[in-house]
Amino acid sequence: MSTPTSTTIVLITGANRTDGIGYAAARQLALQHGFTVILGSRTLSSSLDEAVKQLEKEGAKNGVHALQIDVASSESVKRAATEVAEKFGKLDVLVNNAALGLPPSRTELIDAWPRMMLGPTEHTRKDFEEVFAVNVFGIVDTINAFAPLLAKSSSPRIVNVTSGAGSLGCMSWFPSSDSGASSIVYSSSKAALNMLTVMYSKDLPKLNPAFKVNAGCPGHTSTSFTKHTGARSPDEGAAVVTWLTTLPDDGPNGGFYCDHPPYSQKNGDFKVVEW
Repeated sequence: MSTPTSTTIVLITGANRTDGIGYAAARQLALQHGFTVILGSRTLSSSLDEAVKQLEKEGAKNGVHALQIDVASSESVKRAATEVAEKFGKLDVLVNNAALGLPPSRTELIDAWPRMMLGPTEHTRKDFEEVFAVNVFGIVDTINAFAPLLAKSSSPRIVNVTSGAGSLGCMSWFPSSDSGASSIVYSSSKAALNMLTVMYSKDLPKLNPAFKVNAGCPGHTSTSFTKHTGARSPDEGAAVVTWLTTLPDDGPNGGFYCDHPPYSQKNGDFKVVEW
């Protein structure tokens, strides 16, 4: 049986690392906006337990909850949606943050990246299948499973965490020397995610006119995902997620935003990114 709550409830996938963008967004939403936060993780791990305890220690007042959700598994996503439905009865915000940068089976590449990159034609069908399973198909499953719960909200929001690497406009002028074949798979998956953002922003308002679906790019952020090669802090990277999550009713729908160069020159000054 669900427990009614008057607070805004957000589920953030891939939020089990305290140095990550998902956790940083959860902290901002819990501490600055009083959200009830559900931290999603592929497994119920010690890192997830640590994230929950850390957020509670930092002062989250309206509840921090752990949720097992492996977005690469349709069954796991369905179970997670059922659990949220039974516990809360609705969901206000879904942040699709879980992602892969490299194919999991490419262990030698993962270990050596960014010193090692694939050659121009070394990426395979399997590479695409593994990354798309999380970055694209997993998001389709997650949105479809949680849409009925989101439709019960007075202000449903979906934020897809994307990348400038998925912008056709950006990558068309980005120097080839700064991107290797290793990024072809990741960039393609984020380009697909951007199209999902556009299409869901048109379709989901049919379930609830208040739906807003947007994409946000955190920029090159210093997290475990990037092996701490980025210059931005997790809090800086998460700011666009928090902004899109808390949009007013007259805010944008179906857009792609960031607050970093070359599109924006000031943190917190969110600008449109070309698709």
